[in-house]
Amino acid sequence: MSGVDVVDRGGREIVVFLSGDIDGTLTEQLHDAVDRVATLERIGGLQHAIVDMHRVTELDDAGVAFLHELTERGRAAGFTVSFASMTGPAHRAVEAAGWTFFEPSPPLR
Repeated sequence: MSGVDVVDRGGREIVVFLSGDIDGTLTEQLHDAVDRVATLERIGGLQHAIVDMHRVTELDDAGVAFLHELTERGRAAGFTVSFASMTGPAHRAVEAAGWTFFEPSPPLR
């Protein structure tokens, strides 16, 4: 089963859980999730939104558009958006959309 769930974790952090096939059939739910995050930001001064994708089996253009919309909303409102626990399909879709992920190794002592 596919879905989008916005959870207010308190402490100015929200987690958006994505699961299943994140595609055009969820467009309305994805827009509602962005609106819910924006509402919580206005109420509580959100600092960080995390998109948890550990249960994503497919991420198509609608899912990528959601990630872009949420990220842009965060930039405009002053909160950061992070992607967490990305499955292979989610990671490939996000990279294909232009996001890059790498973290340099820490310096040797």
